[in-house]
Parts: sequence; C-alpha cells; structure tokens
Amino acid sequence: MDKQLITESQIVKKASEQQVVNGSNKNFIGSVAIQPLTSVTEGINAPSAYVSFNANARSFWHTHPKGQYLIVTEGEGIVQEWGKPAEKIAVGDVIYCPPGIKHWHGANGKTAMTHLALTGTDENGHNVDWLEPVSDEQYQQANQ
Repeated sequence: MDKQLITESQIVKKASEQQVVNGSNKNFIGSVAIQPLTSVTEGINAPSAYVSFNANARSFWHTHPKGQYLIVTEGEGIVQEWGKPAEKIAVGDVIYCPPGIKHWHGANGKTAMTHLALTGTDENGHNVDWLEPVSDEQYQQANQ
C-alpha cells in the first residue's frame, strides 16, 4: 500500500467515485464485494473498506499484524477466533481482533452482512496474512 502525502486541506472522495472489487476466491468462500474507502496516510496507518458478504459467504482464516476493527453496518454474520466458539454479530456490533489472532468472519446462512473494516498496517505496508479456508463443517458448526 502506498502512503498518501499529508495535505493542507481535507479530501472528499465521492461515493460515486468509489470502486467495488470482488473478493478473491483465494481469500473468500462465496460472493464477497469489497469497497475500499481509505488508504494508509502519514497520519492514519489503517486503511478501511466496506466488505459485503452474501448469505453463506465468509473469509478464510487469517491474522493481522497490527489488529483489526469490524463494525457491522448491515445484516447479520458470524465471527470466530481459532479454538473458541463462534459469535453471532449484527448491525451496530463492533469487533476488535488483536494482532496475530487467527480468526474469520462472514455472513450467516440466511442473510447478507456488511461490515466496515479498519485494519492496522505495519511499517512494510502489510496488513493481513491469509491462511486456510474455513471448512464447510466449521462453518455449519458456527451457524448453529
């Protein structure tokens, strides 16, 4: 990620100018749309994006070197930390995942879910380490 220069005035990025990209099948299961919102800057070292999961869609297991905040903005979903029970999440819930904690998140089996992700970035511009897929069995257990 390239760092943007600090400017002398605010920048407005219109919603109509923001692009949406499909989540890669190397990092997600199911249909996921990612709308990057902000980049790393000299002042704030955490990019942000809306991430929208269709029902049954989910991320792979992953970690973040500097942690991550998720704020659910639409629908209902699931988060799970490795070795712990899954938790249901809904609009307004705020999830903090500390650095290095293996976890996944996504929609439940009935509804779509969108969250705002704010992810810390290390000095090398790195903010996520993708791991293995969440198995169907793991996902079904989380959905109970």
